[in-house]
Amino acid sequence: MFLNKISTFVFVFTGMIVFSQEEQSRDSIKHNDLDEVVVTATRTERQLSSIPMPVTLISKKQLQQSGSVRLYDILLEQTGIVMVSDFGNSEGVQLQGVAADYTLILIDGVPVVGRTSGNIDLRRLTVNNIKQIEIVKGPSSSLYGSEAIGGVINIITEQPKQNQFKGSLQLLTRGGAKNELDINTNIIAKKEKFGVVAGVNLNSSNGFDLTPESVSSKTAYPHQNFTGNLQLSYDFSEKLKALVSNRFYTQDQNTPSSENKQTDWNINGSISHELSNSWNVDYTFYATRFKTESLFNGSTSLFDRSLFRPEVRTKIDFNKSNVVVGVGANFDALERSAFDGRKKYESQYVFGQYDFNPITNLNIVAGARFDNHNEYKSAFSPKLSASYKINDWVTAKTSVGYGFKAPDFRQLYYNFRNPAGGYIVLGTQTLHDLYPNATGVNTIEKELKPENSIGYNFGFQLKPFKNLKIGVNFFRNDIQDLIDTFDTTLNPTELGLPIGTRTFSYRNISEVYTQGVEVDFNYRISNNLKIIAGYQYLDTGDKNQERLIKEGNVFFRKTPSSSSEQLTLSNYFGLPNRSKHTANFKIFYENFEHDFSANIRAVYRSKYAFFDTNSSQGIIDDYDKFVASRTLVNMAIDKTFFNLMTLQFGIDNVFNEQGEENKTSFFTVSNGGNIPNDNALQLGRTIYSRITFKF
Repeated sequence: MFLNKISTFVFVFTGMIVFSQEEQSRDSIKHNDLDEVVVTATRTERQLSSIPMPVTLISKKQLQQSGSVRLYDILLEQTGIVMVSDFGNSEGVQLQGVAADYTLILIDGVPVVGRTSGNIDLRRLTVNNIKQIEIVKGPSSSLYGSEAIGGVINIITEQPKQNQFKGSLQLLTRGGAKNELDINTNIIAKKEKFGVVAGVNLNSSNGFDLTPESVSSKTAYPHQNFTGNLQLSYDFSEKLKALVSNRFYTQDQNTPSSENKQTDWNINGSISHELSNSWNVDYTFYATRFKTESLFNGSTSLFDRSLFRPEVRTKIDFNKSNVVVGVGANFDALERSAFDGRKKYESQYVFGQYDFNPITNLNIVAGARFDNHNEYKSAFSPKLSASYKINDWVTAKTSVGYGFKAPDFRQLYYNFRNPAGGYIVLGTQTLHDLYPNATGVNTIEKELKPENSIGYNFGFQLKPFKNLKIGVNFFRNDIQDLIDTFDTTLNPTELGLPIGTRTFSYRNISEVYTQGVEVDFNYRISNNLKIIAGYQYLDTGDKNQERLIKEGNVFFRKTPSSSSEQLTLSNYFGLPNRSKHTANFKIFYENFEHDFSANIRAVYRSKYAFFDTNSSQGIIDDYDKFVASRTLVNMAIDKTFFNLMTLQFGIDNVFNEQGEENKTSFFTVSNGGNIPNDNALQLGRTIYSRITFKF
């Protein structure tokens, strides 16, 4: 049994390290007791334990110990986060069951753009030069605007300290199917008023094929990519500081029939001015551009998006309270092959937040933001959070907030035509501009509403004794006005189209919810040994589907040959690509006397379904075909020599689980396509080694 394998492995691993523990220095003990500082949740520096909303922090040390080289790798192992695939093999972050395109990805507080099928490709983001990763769960539009319905993931990069100079060179190779090579180099330095942070990452892979029986294509073709970052800072005085950072990414990936090039560039300039001991003003100017070009059979496909954002933010400190106020604008543009020309968005926003302590043990954070837009309806996003310290080891936390996601360019301006397939897809603006007088067009909204959500979180932070921390969080997200495609039933003759052509567009219709509970467990058994674990139970549903079931209008078949039965709510499974149970378990060991560390990490995801397979009106029930549950076990060990060189050896998917039970689930059904691969399992066991030189 697989669980027996895990139990035996954990027992042996734990036994070995317990009997080899060494005492830790006093300085190290003090360091481990310090509470981490986070900035994403309130856009101010706050201790992690004092934040009144659910926040996860991933430290640089955990990044290094796990052997992660891409953001995807480390997020895969966090509580409440599931990496999901769609039918285009695009992968994204599902947070508390909320879809990937509703999670905002930031680097140092500014957004990453370039979504594919709504997802940010996290494999293009290297963990090179990352100080920590902060994950805020629940709607965060009150501070960050669109796309923050599910939450925010903010990558915080390292900043130089006075009279500091350090650098590193890192080489990682992965065997097995990936055949990956990853090279990192970093320099961080500051002398008097001038600071510099520079880094280069080179990554290449020979690609892999999970379906060798198919000779027409591979799962992933060979690629080569480059990431470079440069940050310059200058302190004009103790009260006036300036910073300019630049990041550039490019990747080439060719197939037998196409050539693909991807570039991602951004520049972020900021000036921080401390007007007094209690008043600070930050000026930020951010520009980014993401571009993909594909040449297929002599035809070029283009996706070229740019964003420019100026913002001014001020923070004023009072006695036991502070106020943050900001104002800014977004100038967003996209040129795409399926669009008629270059499309532009313009929006202005203002936000404010009040952080105060009305009584000694109570902290309240109240905030709101207003976004005005030239192409869709404006959005107002309030949020209220509070924490109350009941006693020395119990703190209650609660938050309720509104989040929104603006209609994307595709939903407004798409102009895709497939005459051979007998259909076209038009964005709402394009539909009204091209066919304003067609019968029925006036019943279709030209200006879509932003998708919106109200999220609730309530839980407790428990610290029954010094070395144990337990977090419990109950959550609920109600998402409304989801934008969905629909058949307009417009008369093709009026549109100048062949008879029988179907015209699809977009509308606000769906209402869904996600709810559940998360439990996080952090226990330092000794100075050398630590256990981190987490579990999430998730319940999801579409309210329209539930209404149909309650009305007795949905029927299904348990097997293809069985007779139809009426579906009840007890057999309703929920939204596609959601698992009811996910869990993680990690053991970290450090031997300080010999500069040696080891860890084992396990990630579990229960079964899930991609679509209806038993003809129950697109509704997923307990009798559909599911992708089977999975468990991945990873491990890594490393040894440092003379505080100058570190060798690391690791194995991902230790037990070589390849999802054999899912090969029969990788099927073709009458009303859909193939279920996407679970690449993490299908790749099988991957062995890697890494060497890091510090100077």
